[in-house]
Amino acid sequence: MKVRDLQHAVLPRSSAEEQSRQGAVVALRRFLNRHVRPRNVAVFDTEAAPAFAAAHGRQPQSPTEIQQAFLMSPSYRLWSATNRAAQEMIWVSVGEPIYRDLDRMTEAARDLAATPGKLGSLALDPTYDPSPEVAGVDIHLQPGGYAMDRGDNDIVAGALYELGGNVFSFGQGIGRGDSKAGVVLRLLDEHFGGVRPKRILDIGCSAGAASAAYAANDPEAEVHAIDIGAGMLRYAHARAESLGVGVHFHQMDASALTFEDDSFDLVVSHNLMHEIGAEKRRAMLREARRVVRPGGIVIHQDIAIRGLPTLVQQVERDWDTHFNGEAHWNTYQNADLVADMTAAGFTEAEIVEHDLPAIHGANRWYAISATKPA
Repeated sequence: MKVRDLQHAVLPRSSAEEQSRQGAVVALRRFLNRHVRPRNVAVFDTEAAPAFAAAHGRQPQSPTEIQQAFLMSPSYRLWSATNRAAQEMIWVSVGEPIYRDLDRMTEAARDLAATPGKLGSLALDPTYDPSPEVAGVDIHLQPGGYAMDRGDNDIVAGALYELGGNVFSFGQGIGRGDSKAGVVLRLLDEHFGGVRPKRILDIGCSAGAASAAYAANDPEAEVHAIDIGAGMLRYAHARAESLGVGVHFHQMDASALTFEDDSFDLVVSHNLMHEIGAEKRRAMLREARRVVRPGGIVIHQDIAIRGLPTLVQQVERDWDTHFNGEAHWNTYQNADLVADMTAAGFTEAEIVEHDLPAIHGANRWYAISATKPA
């Protein structure tokens, strides 16, 4: 189950025409990412910096000035506008099959949630008001955002996340056999001696792909997963049940977990740190340490945009902050995560930063891990 685009009952059934349209978006984004974007740094030297110098009589110095210079480059502006348009096209290409097939998907999700012999569970909190820091942003331009909930039985946010995420990921060059959960499971094998945690918490689970992968990897493990959106969680729960794995989903804020101290053998998050601000991230790290048991492991995996060698490269990579609904992209890129983990209660000797190759494809992932003293 550690692969992308798994087939299950609540995944929209795209027609041949819709699949072709999604494939065209993937092809466009691959072209932009493989053949156009790599030129941006060189374009800064040949177009952006000279244009800024002509206007201001000096070279750009700060990140703000470097971004201003980039936007004075015709080549960069063309890439930026096309990249934004391609991102918007993702949601058109997946929104059509989702809303066309929504009645069937909703009925399937409702039936799966009501099955007497279901393997997992779903606990929604009607009093919970999702944090506007995340709920108020259409992250990656996903319509309605991750916390969208249109009422009882709604699953649209989860469907958009999974199908749109697949189109996005394939356009980034991420292989169909890649899996963020697979990367963590391999890390447990290679760095933590093959430990097999029996009680796992997945923080910020979105549509539940990683959560389901952990449950499939060890059917005896008890897997819990949290996220902020009811629509996302309804979809995640139905998805897991359709795939025949048991996951217990909870509507909960990552910065204020309601689990007891020392509850889990493994606490993990995937691509969460770049979606939340600094204070919520630090609170999430504290909570992760609190709920992991002595001798247990905390692993926070995320995108590999940290440690870029030049300011120009950092600003170029920060495009998503300004044009892709990623309000905290740059905050994550420049965060001192070792200091944050230390402030959460770990010692520096317990903390390891990892540069991890993908399971499939040329992509790489960042992770930071620590073991709570026994």
